Amino acid sequence: MKITVKGAKVKMITQLSHYLDLKQEQQLVMIPKLQQAIELLQLSTLELKDYLQKEIMENPLLSLEGSYSNQSNSYLPSEQKEGINYENFVSEELTLEEEIIGQLALVVNDDLEKEIGEYIIANLDESGFFNDFQNVIDNFNVSRAKIEGVLDKIQGLEPVGVATSGVREFLYIQLEELKGIIQDRNIILAQQIVSKYLDELSANKLRDISKSLNLEINYVQKLVDLIRNLKTTPRESFVNNCENDYLEPDITIKKVSDRFEIIMNKESFPVLRINKYYQKLLEKKNDVEYQAYVEKKLNSALWLIKSIEQRRQTIYSIVKDIIDFQLEFLNHGIKYLRPMTMQEVADRVEVHESTVSRATKNKYIQTPYGLFPLKFFFSKGLQAEGGRVSVVAVKEEIKEIVRGENKNKPLSDQKIKERLGEEGISISRRTIAKYRAELKIPSSKMRKRYD
Repeated sequence: MKITVKGAKVKMITQLSHYLDLKQEQQLVMIPKLQQAIELLQLSTLELKDYLQKEIMENPLLSLEGSYSNQSNSYLPSEQKEGINYENFVSEELTLEEEIIGQLALVVNDDLEKEIGEYIIANLDESGFFNDFQNVIDNFNVSRAKIEGVLDKIQGLEPVGVATSGVREFLYIQLEELKGIIQDRNIILAQQIVSKYLDELSANKLRDISKSLNLEINYVQKLVDLIRNLKTTPRESFVNNCENDYLEPDITIKKVSDRFEIIMNKESFPVLRINKYYQKLLEKKNDVEYQAYVEKKLNSALWLIKSIEQRRQTIYSIVKDIIDFQLEFLNHGIKYLRPMTMQEVADRVEVHESTVSRATKNKYIQTPYGLFPLKFFFSKGLQAEGGRVSVVAVKEEIKEIVRGENKNKPLSDQKIKERLGEEGISISRRTIAKYRAELKIPSSKMRKRYD
C-alpha cells in the first residue's frame, strides 16, 4: 500500500494478529425454580388454589393441609372426608343471551317464532339493545309486524326491556313495570319526561322541563329522581342481578388492646406437606428408576413448600411495614392516609421494588375502615402546611366537602379549592376538577337539586 505525502512515497505495512481476551462477569440466570418463586408471589388466592391443585395432581408426594384442598387427595387412605363439600359444585354463570334463550321457549307459539327470537337474541348489541329489523326480515322473509310480535315477548322476559331500541325505550318500559307500585300519574309524567325531555334531563335542566310541563320544580325533581334510579341498559341490569361483589380478604388487620395484629387467611397462605403415605409406598420399590422418580418428586415438592413459605414471609413483611407506617390511617380513617411509594417500602423491607409490586398484586386487606386492595396504600403526595399529604386523603376530603354541601347551592370547584385551602391543602382548581372526575362526582351544575 502506497500513500503520497508532500511528494514523497511512504511504504506502509499492515500486520494482523490474533489474541484471546478473557473476562469474568456475573450474570443472573433465571432458572425454572426462581421463575416459579416469582410466579407464586404475584398469584391471587384463586390463582394460587388452581396452581397448587395442578401441582398436587402431578406430584403424589405433595399434600395440602386443612380444608383448602379440593377432591384431589380424597382417595388417600390417610384422609377422611365428612360429607360432601357442595361448594365444589358451582354452576357456570350464564350470559345475558343464554339466560333469555332459556326463557324464550315459555313465551313463543311455534318453531318459526322460536327461530326468530333466537336470531334477535344472538344479534343484541353490547348494551343489550336491538335495532336490526331489516336483517331479520331478509333472513326469514316475514313481515315487520311478525318480528315486532316476537320482540314484544322477548322484551317482557328478565331482565325486562332487553332487546329494546335504546335508552329511551328501555327507561319507558321499566317505568311501565312500576305501574301499580307507584302512583300512575307519577309514572305517566316520568314517561313523558323520558319520551320528550331526555336531553334536558341528561343536562340537569330541570327548570326547562318544569316550564314545558307546567309543573312545580320540586315535583319535577322527584320524577327525575325516580328515573335516575332506573338502569340505563339491559346488560347492566342483568349484570347487577347476577354479579357477586363478595371478596374474601387475604389479610385481616385486627386491633387488640392498643396494637394491631396481622391475620393471614389460610386459603391465601396454605400449608403444604410431604405426603408420607406415598413417600413410603414409592420408596418400597427396589427399582433404580422408581428411586430416581421419588427423588425428583421429593426435590420438587420441597422446593414448592419452600417457595410457598417464602411467599408468606415476604407478603407478611411488606404488610407489617405498611401497617407500621399507616398507623394514623388505622386509628382515624382514610383522611389520615400518608403518601407512600413502593420504593420506600422496598428500602425498609430490604427487597427490590418489583418484589413489592408482585407481592401486593391482586391481594386484599381488611382494615377497620373497609376492604382495600394492598396497592391502595401506595399513593403520591401533595404539599400541605403540616407536611406532605396523600392524594387519596385529598380525594377523601373532597368527597366529605361535597357530601356536606347545600344540595340546592352546590359548591363550585373554586369553592372546594378555598375549603381545602382552609385545611392547609393548596391545589389548583384544575386538579380538583380532575380528582372530582376520578371520583365520579358531577359538576356543581349537575349536582344542583330543586327540593
